[in-house]
Amino acid sequence: MKESMSRPYRLANKLTHIFDLEIKIDAALSVSMYYLNQFVDSERSSIFLFKTWNQELTVFSSLDLNRHEISIPKSYGVAGWVFTNRKPAIVNNAYEDRRFYKKVDEMTNFNTRNLICTPLLDCKDHCMGTLQSLNKTTGDFNADDLGLLILAASMVAVAINNSKLYDEIQVTNEARRKIINQLVGDMDTTILGVA
Repeated sequence: MKESMSRPYRLANKLTHIFDLEIKIDAALSVSMYYLNQFVDSERSSIFLFKTWNQELTVFSSLDLNRHEISIPKSYGVAGWVFTNRKPAIVNNAYEDRRFYKKVDEMTNFNTRNLICTPLLDCKDHCMGTLQSLNKTTGDFNADDLGLLILAASMVAVAINNSKLYDEIQVTNEARRKIINQLVGDMDTTILGVA
């Protein structure tokens, strides 16, 4: 019982320190995928984000795949099912599950045996994408593993949302700076023109 209580705490502690650092979101998410693999004992973990312009789920962060390397229609595969239904899933025999989209394995030369997947929900309960871990190294994924994935997903969603808000603030501040510089320049021109 004590071990199961400490696993979520230890994962949350690791992720909190990663997301608290002033590093780029890409690096923070890559490190979080590394720790997630360690804590759920998986071979691979990935974040898929929903792109509204093409209605696809696209790899956003993974240790094994490049960003945007894989995109799937929003309703394909276990990730698509999780995204569409906004419910987590444990699949312990991937190729026997009708939701599994084997084309991703073909594109990546990877053999998925089992997986867990959960939606990434923002603070307004909007589904941003999914977080998944593939191939438990020993045995099958279980409810404890899914609990860790859900915990990580909530922290990842906050980090992604905060990064977007920070970027928006930076753009707004840059626009303000340009407007102020333009106004100051106009005032200098007016003052010099009057004198």
